[in-house]
Amino acid sequence: MPTGVVIRLDTASCIARCEGRDVRCAFPGKWRLSRRHQTRPIAVGDRVQLALQPTGEGVLEGIEPRRGGKLSRKAAGNRDVEQVVAANVDQLVIVAAAAKPPLNRGLLDRLAVSAEHGDLDAVVCLNKIDLAQPGEFEGLLAVYRRLGYTALATSAVRGEGLDELRHVLTDKISVFSGASGVGKSALLNAMQPGLKLRVGEVSAATGKGRHTTSAVSLLPLDFGGFVVDTPGVREFALYDLERDELQHCFPEMRERFGQCRFADCSHTHEPDCAVVAAVHAGGIDPARYESYCRIYESLPVPDPARPRR
Repeated sequence: MPTGVVIRLDTASCIARCEGRDVRCAFPGKWRLSRRHQTRPIAVGDRVQLALQPTGEGVLEGIEPRRGGKLSRKAAGNRDVEQVVAANVDQLVIVAAAAKPPLNRGLLDRLAVSAEHGDLDAVVCLNKIDLAQPGEFEGLLAVYRRLGYTALATSAVRGEGLDELRHVLTDKISVFSGASGVGKSALLNAMQPGLKLRVGEVSAATGKGRHTTSAVSLLPLDFGGFVVDTPGVREFALYDLERDELQHCFPEMRERFGQCRFADCSHTHEPDCAVVAAVHAGGIDPARYESYCRIYESLPVPDPARPRR
């Protein structure tokens, strides 16, 4: 049975790249329904088995086991349902803007946590540096480089940093994610003009970007690799992560395990906390610690009776 890779997902069908061509595939009825813990059993990047029809279209018959990392979030309007944004991917490229819209450190760190939780390498890409003062953004990039993340500065307008970004993307399957208006589509167009992705403007009234990418798509890159272009997000709800697990998603906290007075330290209020001491001593970036505290408060309290998935 032929196999393909899902490159675009719609409500009742998808497009799979199979044997060098793109095949539109209908979903069996049961695949269109939300499952107990997920919005649907298929995502962009999944390898699927399909039956080719005389019309040139296909019917999905099965999904192969996932072998790579994934980017997932809690589905909108649902308390405990997973939405897998992309599957079988290598890295998450978190795109933020130096200005217009203003830098959202909270969203940046939530996406970094999602990468850690989903077994993805994280890349921080600060775009629109043409709108910043020289050297203004180096301190921010240094914070993430010290944590072991790749962090780079780009300008889709001036072409700055694009060679470095191409190198990071080459021969990898990458997910681009970030707020609306930060320039994800503009960056991809600048690196590969033939994509012709729609580019939107930032609202003068709200300072926020407008959505231009309306669906998740897996795009081939001429210089090698694939990139998943996703719609812009304004908030990102983490899925299947509890408070006691969060510290494992912050590299600067992993370095200090076992150094607090209490073994079950939450790093939020306890005395003799090595993490809080490191914040005061300058060893942990205060904005990163603030992100940790905000995410911690948004997560559920551990439930011993709750089975882990």
